[in-house]
Amino acid sequence: MEKYHNYESWLKANGYKTWSIYLSYMRQIEKDLAIIDLEKVPSTSYLRKLLAELPTKNAFMSRGESDKSNILSGFKTYIEYRESRKSK
Repeated sequence: MEKYHNYESWLKANGYKTWSIYLSYMRQIEKDLAIIDLEKVPSTSYLRKLLAELPTKNAFMSRGESDKSNILSGFKTYIEYRESRKSK
């Protein structure tokens, strides 16, 4: 997924063997939140707000518990990535 190239590089550099799954989470999160491009969201505080809203979305609520947990974990990892970039 070209638009998350920097995130992909960060995942690989930090030893995430399942980096492609994390990228697929981003596609699901964008669909569930109806946001075209999360990487253009300017602040991590807004990303955290979106993380809190995600469980209330119908598309997300219709998923199985394991999927929900994995997607939330993936979103938290993305926020961690964004925070690491901000601190540099």
